[in-house]
Amino acid sequence: MEKRVTRDNLLVLVFGLVFLFSIIMVFNQGIRTTGFATTSTTTSNVTIHTYFAIDMSANLSDGIAFGNITSLPAVDQNATHNYDGVAATFETAPGTSMWMNVSDDSNSPVDFCIMADELNTSSGDVIVLANETYHFNETGTNLTQPTNGSEISLTDSYVKAGTAVAVGGENYYRFWLDVPAAIASGTYNNTVYFKGVTTGGSC
Repeated sequence: MEKRVTRDNLLVLVFGLVFLFSIIMVFNQGIRTTGFATTSTTTSNVTIHTYFAIDMSANLSDGIAFGNITSLPAVDQNATHNYDGVAATFETAPGTSMWMNVSDDSNSPVDFCIMADELNTSSGDVIVLANETYHFNETGTNLTQPTNGSEISLTDSYVKAGTAVAVGGENYYRFWLDVPAAIASGTYNNTVYFKGVTTGGSC
């Protein structure tokens, strides 16, 4: 009987110790959970790329037409839209209605580039490209701007033709054609190319 009591007491003691240990662990865990704090950090970043969109006026999009030439040689034959526009800042003077535009939703000014191929007929007659000239103005247009006193010959590789045109701004163009004597009759066509690049970039 005495042995059994001792064994029972030992068993009660072990269970008591386990119970006491469990209570202490729960209590300690509670302290750890409610009193423990950490901080962490990270970084954020973003890269904004240059974006712009360009468009041409309706009359430039329709083509650069020099009309009918009946007498040779012809010097500085005007393109038909050289003087048929009116800029808002020059209400009384005709400007050109041919321009390239930098879209309002762009985030960068634009440099414009231009090139062309030679004027030729379907039978292979050619007006040398140097005879087709142009001038441009990035700030506005009126009777004298762009001016034919500063015209530049078109080339078959891109060159700058307007720099740092602001967002929402226009780059205005006029075009002229010289036709030497003894050029064969016919309808001559070519393609004029425009490109916009980030200001300071190469064509």
